[in-house]
Amino acid sequence: MDYFLDLKTDSAEDLISAIEADAEAAGAADAPVSDNGIGLRNDPANKPRGGEGIQLLTLLLTMPVGITVDVAADQIKSYLRRKRGIREATITWTEETLDADGNVDPIPREQRVEVDES
Repeated sequence: MDYFLDLKTDSAEDLISAIEADAEAAGAADAPVSDNGIGLRNDPANKPRGGEGIQLLTLLLTMPVGITVDVAADQIKSYLRRKRGIREATITWTEETLDADGNVDPIPREQRVEVDES
């Protein structure tokens, strides 16, 4: 399953640079968010959206098997608190179920990550 972290931030470029620096420091493709394997990575094809002020950014979220979205949200919240200028964060993913006829039914899901800057 693919997970994404949708962010509203004051400066997407600064956040991307910080995440890439964290990944480089860890010698990995993902910036380590937690000790249990949760990571964040910028998709180079993803360009920040929005103008001056608040920008929208989508990052790829790595979640190991067995980690729930609730646990990931708590870990991401701690990681993002150390970054500045984060206004809002939401984890998004798509679950797939089979209907009675065997057709795949995609169900979009999301969970907001409460980030307070105190």
